[in-house]
Amino acid sequence: MMAARPEHRFEALGHRIAIDERGDAGARAVVILHALTGDRRLLAEVLDEPLERAGLRRLYVDLPGHGASTGNAAAAAADDLVRALAALILHGGGTAPLLVGYSYGAYLGLGLLRDVPLGGALLVCPVVEPDFGRRLRLPRQVARPGAALAFDPADPQEQATFEEVAVVQSAEVLAAYRRLVMPASRAADRAFVEAVRQRYVMARPLYDRLGEVTGSVAIVCGHRDHWVGFEDAARLARALPDASLHVLAGCGQLLPLEEPARLRALCADWLARTELARTGLPGTVSGPPI
Repeated sequence: MMAARPEHRFEALGHRIAIDERGDAGARAVVILHALTGDRRLLAEVLDEPLERAGLRRLYVDLPGHGASTGNAAAAAADDLVRALAALILHGGGTAPLLVGYSYGAYLGLGLLRDVPLGGALLVCPVVEPDFGRRLRLPRQVARPGAALAFDPADPQEQATFEEVAVVQSAEVLAAYRRLVMPASRAADRAFVEAVRQRYVMARPLYDRLGEVTGSVAIVCGHRDHWVGFEDAARLARALPDASLHVLAGCGQLLPLEEPARLRALCADWLARTELARTGLPGTVSGPPI
């Protein structure tokens, strides 16, 4: 495995955005965006294997106010974040970069699909309807409860936050949550996160431009996701010219931790589609039925 280059930062709109760059500097780039109150480590652990195998240059971004990035609260609106990320991509993403976005990172990714010439996107548990009350969601249900889990007695928030979001409540998912989610949440700049939540919604129209997207988009949702649901993602898939929608049974908003192997397989399938579309290999244009 090629070692990561030293972390570097990109400045835009007063944000200092930390980037963990991996892979060949001359390779096609993929920009990876995490969820609100998360950081880059979750998607790096879960998806780096198929992304590396595809020979991509991986840009794992800490959103402003998260991880090693600092944020300018005056530019915390969704449209500002999209502008800053668009500048980052146009500066260092090369030709037709790819995008991976998770949850709110996927919502920002929709703005990037609208504004930047991307080669395709993988959207995982995407926020599609930003108004929580208008989201089409199934009631909260634990699909696979685990045996008595050993929560940290010194951290009373661990059990409450885990049980609030986890659909698969196993020791393995709890261990991953403890390692990849809780530290990121604790480290996030709470004032900046609150500023984002106050201006969470993109003001600029979205759907009237998504029909012009040329790259392949894969949307992966958890059937039991009681945070963002999957039905709004079906509307999104209809608006895109080349989209696949995958709804995985028995998992929710923590899909990358609850079904990591299935997500990696779907990522590899999406990468194969984007490569075929880019190179125009035989078989990418269908002829008349025979």
